[in-house]
Amino acid sequence: MNDDPIVTEVRKNRMAILESYNWDFEEMSRDVMKRQWESGRKVVSRGKKVPKPGVAPNAYPLREQA
Repeated sequence: MNDDPIVTEVRKNRMAILESYNWDFEEMSRDVMKRQWESGRKVVSRGKKVPKPGVAPNAYPLREQA
């Protein structure tokens, strides 16, 4: 498999960022969320989906027979 230079660069940067947080993903996530909140930009929260009673969460609605 050929090495893609863009993928290689992204992976290298990802490792450098994680290393700067002492390989603690949770600490990095908290810092990112804090900086996002402090930026003053609108943060979108989609809320929690409430499943319909009696319907499997992965079920597709049935189509009407023509």
